[in-house]
Amino acid sequence: AAAAAASTAVEATLNATLEEYAAAAAAGGDAFGKTVFPHAPLLASAELWAGRIVPVLHYTMGGITFAADGAVLSAAGERIGGLHAAGEVTGGVHGNNRLGGNSLLECTVFGSIVGNKLAAKAAEARRARDAASTAAASAP
Repeated sequence: AAAAAASTAVEATLNATLEEYAAAAAAGGDAFGKTVFPHAPLLASAELWAGRIVPVLHYTMGGITFAADGAVLSAAGERIGGLHAAGEVTGGVHGNNRLGGNSLLECTVFGSIVGNKLAAKAAEARRARDAASTAAASAP
């Protein structure tokens, strides 16, 4: 009996929710500011699918300020030595909106820029170390 009562309550809630949705669609908006209702009206007699939706952080607009070469900048706009950023942690490329899919391009472009820059720095440090080692070995 309890299961039947619960089922009836769920059905009543579903019907009321779908009626609210249809009314909001017909009015052109709801209390939350939604103005697009591509599937309205939804009918309780139709085949309906449900899924669990949980909030996640997918992409943020804004983030660490950085230079064109990937160097992270301080609040004063100065480079922070040895600190680089690429991908979704960075900000300022898209402003307050972006086209879907652009984050992958952003990761690739700035990841390549930072990776190439750091590889060149590592090669330079290796050459300097080798030169110092050679000079030390040939000193009397």
